[in-house]
Amino acid sequence: MIVVSRGGVRSTFFLACVFGIIWPAAAPAKTTTIDDSGTQALEPSVSMRWRSATPPRSGADNLMIGTTTIRVHLNVMPWLHRSGRIYLSLPAQPPGPIGASWTAQQRLYSGQLRSGGRVLVYAGPITTPFFEDVLRFQFAVDATLTRRPFPVNFHFEIDED
Repeated sequence: MIVVSRGGVRSTFFLACVFGIIWPAAAPAKTTTIDDSGTQALEPSVSMRWRSATPPRSGADNLMIGTTTIRVHLNVMPWLHRSGRIYLSLPAQPPGPIGASWTAQQRLYSGQLRSGGRVLVYAGPITTPFFEDVLRFQFAVDATLTRRPFPVNFHFEIDED
């Protein structure tokens, strides 16, 4: 049984309209992939090694790590003289979960993420047509998942303010 008190439906609708005007819902940011075709790996092949000095026998720590340097060149010309948030995205991909951490040397933020995620690497005004930086990456992957060499794909995205 539904009971509507005096003015209930109209009052509720009116209040919903008023609150909608006072607290408008935030419009979702528009996410766009950035042209990073000028980005290049200084060491295209990453040599992986055991995280610990000796390979584990118990299978408890099968983590392998490798490092590489990436020279990032992002074409942000379409967003020149606007503000935005730039993210590094590492899609889920074979052979399985991949961890990545990096240190940036210039404009971008240092950080870390796992495959299937994205992380903020810059927020603020875009005052130049290109963003350039050098990132020193360390990748980590479970050795039980790696049977042969595999590519690691990543890209940059922007959320416009």
